[in-house]
Amino acid sequence: MPRDRNVRRALALQLDPTLPPSLELREGLCPILRPDSAMKERLERHAEPLPVCRGEGCAVHAFFEQARADGVPVELDVGCGYGRFGRAHAAANPGLRVLGLEQDEARVARSDVTARRLGITNLAYLIGEARYALEYCVPPASVAAVFILFPDPWPKDRHARNRIFRAPVINLIHRLLAPGGLLHAATDNQPYFGQMLAVMAEDSRFAPVPPYVRGPEEQTDFERKFLAQDKSVHAASWRKLP
Repeated sequence: MPRDRNVRRALALQLDPTLPPSLELREGLCPILRPDSAMKERLERHAEPLPVCRGEGCAVHAFFEQARADGVPVELDVGCGYGRFGRAHAAANPGLRVLGLEQDEARVARSDVTARRLGITNLAYLIGEARYALEYCVPPASVAAVFILFPDPWPKDRHARNRIFRAPVINLIHRLLAPGGLLHAATDNQPYFGQMLAVMAEDSRFAPVPPYVRGPEEQTDFERKFLAQDKSVHAASWRKLP
């Protein structure tokens, strides 16, 4: 399959010894991030025993421990895709560390190679499904900001439960945000934006704040496509209350 060849090519390029060492957090260290059908069912139902991250030999754990030791804030780019926003945001803010969450291996590989070629050293990637990474990999109160930019709107009613902006996922985000931490969201889908606002309006643990303003360099690939089609972009931000 052409896609399989592209994935292999991107992953091979990621291991190019002529490039600087990568900060990429490789998939495979933790079965939670690539659950089989049986584990997926346990994770969704929270049936015992649940897998528990003990931090032993875990690159994700080491990433957060190092950031804590250095006194550097961490921000998450959830569903980072090809990483255009994350690269620009990390490059413009060398005093923080950005962790991109993305389940597509080829996208992560290409993003990682591009970041290293640009000399961006405060950016890392985690391959895996976002909701599992948020629940099992990110320590509580360890994140200064979470960006959810142009998530899949899942427009059909029967697929709405797959949307990331739902109360169970917001609970996870609240747990991992430090006091005063920020949640930033953007979408081109008006109905989905309405749902985002409704979900957050019902959560008294957050307060709305002015939306985070992203310049042209921080626009995602999807955003640039939507703007070229004269579509409206809707954005909102919230702060976790003490």
